[in-house]
Amino acid sequence: MPRTFRSLILEARTLLQDKVPPDGVPSTGTGGTRFSDTEMFECINGAMAETRTKRADLFLPLGLRNPLPFYTAAANLDTTFPLDVSVYNAFVYYIVGRCELRDDPYADDARAVALLNKFTSQLLTVTA
Repeated sequence: MPRTFRSLILEARTLLQDKVPPDGVPSTGTGGTRFSDTEMFECINGAMAETRTKRADLFLPLGLRNPLPFYTAAANLDTTFPLDVSVYNAFVYYIVGRCELRDDPYADDARAVALLNKFTSQLLTVTA
């Protein structure tokens, strides 16, 4: 099964302990989830920008001179994850960390910082 933005959001929701409907389809924030798909895509776009500054080599297939892609919930939920699969999990950590930073009574700032640091360390780790 290809990794898509839908699967990325579902994995982030699992770590966030965010309610997902029984059919497994993320909602727009009205079906009992704390974070809408739009908020999740804001995090995805943020992760793309951070990744491009830290690992421009990952954008070679997309073209370094091309503008940074901007993804939306309405148009890109089933889009295949565009970067190398080696950074997919780092994106999950980034999304969860950004969501945890939200001013929320359930948020844990220390956990958010740890997850954002994990995103950075996974991006910068060289694999054999």
